[in-house]
Amino acid sequence: MSSLDIFIENINRIALLKNLQSYRQIAEYLNVTEDALKHWKNKTRCPSLRQIDDIGDRINCYAYTLIQSNGEISREIDCVQNNSRKIFVENLRKYFIDKGRFSWNDKVALFYGFVSEDVLKSYFRKENYKTPPLKRLDEMAEALGIPTYKLIKESNHNEEVN
Repeated sequence: MSSLDIFIENINRIALLKNLQSYRQIAEYLNVTEDALKHWKNKTRCPSLRQIDDIGDRINCYAYTLIQSNGEISREIDCVQNNSRKIFVENLRKYFIDKGRFSWNDKVALFYGFVSEDVLKSYFRKENYKTPPLKRLDEMAEALGIPTYKLIKESNHNEEVN
């Protein structure tokens, strides 16, 4: 199941838990536009990692749980300030070190050519960086042999990254 499918499933779970009946109510609760919500549900667009972070912050849950099957979206936590992009970069760095991938060529080879060296480097820049869309995260996670949510989950949240 794709991260977008899981995300939509979790949005539907939130709507049921909070008794939200309409797109408008759900969108207001999540602090997104109705149009964005409709695009996500129709699978014509995906939320960005920043949007997923913002939704997690808004409803007091870790962002990774929004793309985790049966994620703990209803377990509210205090002072959430999600930063999935930062965690994604940290987790990739750890993975590369654990697997002995030190050159950019070695790192890119893990992704079977669907992530170029330039794009991979752009994820690691400190400024003017790029962040992969959910579909690309799914592809990267599959290539690494891990569930997608683990790419944006801090390793101190109950389990290791790999």
